[in-house]
Amino acid sequence: MFMTKKRNPMQLLCQLTAMILIMLQLVGCGRNAALDEDKLDTDGKQEVAAQYDEEQGADPEQQQGKVSKESNSPFYVSSSFSAYMEEKNKLLSRLSDALTTNPDTVYYSMSILDVVMVDIILAPAACFGLGQNVAIATLESLGAEGVVYSESGNQYSIKYQNNDGKKYELEGEYNKAADSLKCIVKIDGKEGLISEYLKTSFGYVSQIYTISEDGSAHIYQMAVSDENGALGISKVSAAPPALTDDEKIDFPKQCQEWYAIEDDTVTGVTSDGKKISFVYNPSAD
Repeated sequence: MFMTKKRNPMQLLCQLTAMILIMLQLVGCGRNAALDEDKLDTDGKQEVAAQYDEEQGADPEQQQGKVSKESNSPFYVSSSFSAYMEEKNKLLSRLSDALTTNPDTVYYSMSILDVVMVDIILAPAACFGLGQNVAIATLESLGAEGVVYSESGNQYSIKYQNNDGKKYELEGEYNKAADSLKCIVKIDGKEGLISEYLKTSFGYVSQIYTISEDGSAHIYQMAVSDENGALGISKVSAAPPALTDDEKIDFPKQCQEWYAIEDDTVTGVTSDGKKISFVYNPSAD
C-alpha cells in the first residue's frame, strides 16, 4: 500500500536518514523516561545519564556515559545535531525532487546520493551527550555490536561494529558558543570522513570530506536557509580548511559541481560542466 506513488531514491534515503534519527531520539527518550523529571532541579543541572546509572546500581563517578555539565540541557548536543540534520534533509529532498522531476537533470540527481549515504554513517552522533547506557541501547537496537561510548567535556566517541563486519569509530567535538559540531569517522582504523557544521545567521553551513577506498577524496559543501540553499561537490587532494562563520549562502558555488535552489528557481553546474537553470515544479506527494 506504500508503493502506490512513485518516489525517487534520494527522497527515500533522506526519509531513511530522518527515520534513523527519530529512532535514535525515541530510544534515548525511552531510556530516560524512567527518570523522574521532578528530580531535575530548576537549573536543569542534574545529569540524566548519571541518574540512570544510579538507578541501575552503578557508580556515577566511574561512568563514562555521563552528560556534560557545560549546558543547562543534557540533550543540547543531540538536539543541535538533529536540528541541523532536519534542515539539511529538507534542502536535499527539495534539490533531489527538483533534479529528478526535470527531464534534463534526472541523471545529475544521483550526485546527492553520496551526501545522504554519509548522513547515515554520521547518524550515531545523535547519541552524543545522552550517556553510555543510552548510546549502547540505541545502537544495539539498530544492529550494532560491541558499542563503546565515552565522553569528556565537549568531546565524544562512539565505537561499534556494524553488520557489515567493519569497525567504526565516530569522534565528535562540539563548540557550544558557535553551535558547531566536527566529526571524524574511522573505518577499520583508517580515517575516512571529516564532517562539520556551523550555525549561521541565515541557517547552517557545512562541509564533508570523504576518502574512498581507492584513495580518491571529495568534498561536499552545503549552505542551508530554511528550504533554500546550495550543495557543492569537488574532487580534492586534501582536507579543506575549517569553517569560519564568514561563509555566505552561495559559498558552495565555488565547487566544481553545484546545485542551488531559491524558492522555485534551480541553478547549477553539473558534473560535466553544463550550466542549468529552470523553474522547480514539485512532484505530487
